[in-house]
Amino acid sequence: MTLAITLCMTSLCMTSLWNVIQAVKIQTYNVALLTNTAKYKQRRPNVIRALASGDYDVMCLQEMWFGDDVDMLKEKLDKDVSIYTPPLYQEKMFWGLLNAPPCHNAPLTVACIALRCASLANDFGALTNCSIDCGLLTESQGCIACLTASGLSALRCFNYVRHETINIPGVVLLSKRRVNSAKTIFFEPNVKQITKRGYIEAEIDGVGTVFCSHSTSNAETEFYEPNLRDVYSNMAEQNLADSRKLTKAALMSDKPLIIGDLNTSPDIPAYNVTADFKDSYNHFLSEGFVSPYVTMVGKCTFCRRNPLVKDWNYNNVLDHVMVRNHTVLSAKRFYDANIPSMDFPMSDHYGVEVEVGN
Repeated sequence: MTLAITLCMTSLCMTSLWNVIQAVKIQTYNVALLTNTAKYKQRRPNVIRALASGDYDVMCLQEMWFGDDVDMLKEKLDKDVSIYTPPLYQEKMFWGLLNAPPCHNAPLTVACIALRCASLANDFGALTNCSIDCGLLTESQGCIACLTASGLSALRCFNYVRHETINIPGVVLLSKRRVNSAKTIFFEPNVKQITKRGYIEAEIDGVGTVFCSHSTSNAETEFYEPNLRDVYSNMAEQNLADSRKLTKAALMSDKPLIIGDLNTSPDIPAYNVTADFKDSYNHFLSEGFVSPYVTMVGKCTFCRRNPLVKDWNYNNVLDHVMVRNHTVLSAKRFYDANIPSMDFPMSDHYGVEVEVGN
């Protein structure tokens, strides 16, 4: 009788504990759905298929700039998955009566870039400066984002059949939990940029406040944002400013999660991981955030041996689920295998999952 009662009480306690602490899977994945990253056409359907069948509660995606890719993902997702994107940019023509491609008003600028700058394709800084000289920053932010994501495949930005929409910061939030509110914040809201950065802030049932971000990257070139040269002297400073804006917003919440390709990495000698924009990583730590993937796994997420990574000689952990006031249960890397029958993975980044108990 005593044993039966003990077992019954244990079962009841475990049931009660499970009702209090439930595992929530938080993921981040830079999908690299831009034509500047190799094998875009082959990778695209595999990425969409994987996301549609993914095992997650909340997922933050980066580098999903093209509206066609967003639409394809929406079509494949189950109805119980909420998808939030920043407002998609749509160019208009004929007095606003018809949709137009993103660079409808920029033929001369793009022609100049094609004629004068194409030979600089392997030097991003030089290509950017040449494009600016051609008048790139006089065009709409949507056109600039399309050209940045398209690279030498700029005809996509003039496709009058597709009349593409553009997700300017490239971030997308997926949730299988109820999203009570969501909004987009740009780090530099009133500044036209070559690469416009921002984040999605969302209140999600049973999770807390989520900040889905893609912060300034290390392009290993001179600082190329002309409209910010009076503010920052290099990309490391801009990334640190992004990080400070994220933590300032997140600290307004009791249980924040900062998720995304934050483009900051610590040193992890055991796994040959090199620091990148380390001041930003240390800033997150100083504000009480931790990256469980770093402490529990530590393998690179942006890796020099990934065949899609070009002209980069380091291993970094750039992708994070930063937690504060959450119970961490586990962490892992995912989407790190090659696509079946192909010799490359779905992206030049690998995904990160952190499971928390709420």
